[in-house]
Amino acid sequence: MRRQTPIANVLYNHLFPAPTSIDPPSFAAHLARNLVPEVRIEVATFFGHLNSIEARYPGLDYCHAPHRKRLGRFKHHKRLFDAFDFLGITYQEIQDFCCWEGTKWARERYEADENVVVSDTTGDDIGPFVDRRELREVEEQKQKNGVGQLQISTIMEETNGTLGNHPADNEEDMSDAESGSEDGEEEEEDEEEDHEMTETPAEAAAREHHMADLARRREQAINQRIIAAWEQGQTLPLEIEQYLKEQSENGRLPASLDLRHLIATNRANTGGYALLPNPQTSTARPTPATRAVAG
Repeated sequence: MRRQTPIANVLYNHLFPAPTSIDPPSFAAHLARNLVPEVRIEVATFFGHLNSIEARYPGLDYCHAPHRKRLGRFKHHKRLFDAFDFLGITYQEIQDFCCWEGTKWARERYEADENVVVSDTTGDDIGPFVDRRELREVEEQKQKNGVGQLQISTIMEETNGTLGNHPADNEEDMSDAESGSEDGEEEEEDEEEDHEMTETPAEAAAREHHMADLARRREQAINQRIIAAWEQGQTLPLEIEQYLKEQSENGRLPASLDLRHLIATNRANTGGYALLPNPQTSTARPTPATRAVAG
């Protein structure tokens, strides 16, 4: 349905319901006095110069949201866009009405007269959007569950029974373990072949001493790996703290290690409370940091 009243009159009556002596007498005067100067200021601010054809014919579309965002910074254009929306001016009506300097109509007319196409370089320097929030979350997750956490998981598995030799155990420990396993297999084969052969008490004592020494070396290697992981700034799970507490009560940790300080610092880093060893069984002296965490 075609409007009976020209859009210029409808807009002027809406923008200036009670015009005063300082207001423009018509929409054409309002356009020349207020709207066109705002367009020139926006074009000069956006391009910085008028040396290119694109700057002289920017092709501002009053129905295009980015162009509305640019021009909406100015007072009179903001009121004009609000009037478009309030009065329900359609897309085609806006395109037919907005025929002044700097608009889409001016560019299309220039292209038709000169038989050229004005290239729109707006946004050519803007690269594709990359949501770096996900990349940051992945990096933080990798740092949180990095190599140190994997080492602690390996130590947890070893303490539950799947023990493995650390490189610090040296090749001699590995050869001892392999020789012990080979001796055990040979003894089982000998027992199956000849049931009359029995193990002497001295041999049994030597074998038990060897197995105890091997277990002690493995425990020392595990303790060293836990302490090294803590010194590198890795947080220790609660199960590791309980394991260290039991090792301290059994006297299997170095005397120079302040277990209370280690656990208190670890729990402070994780935001929890320290699981301290029994004071009656531990000779380590608490530090001020551990007193604060324990309290």
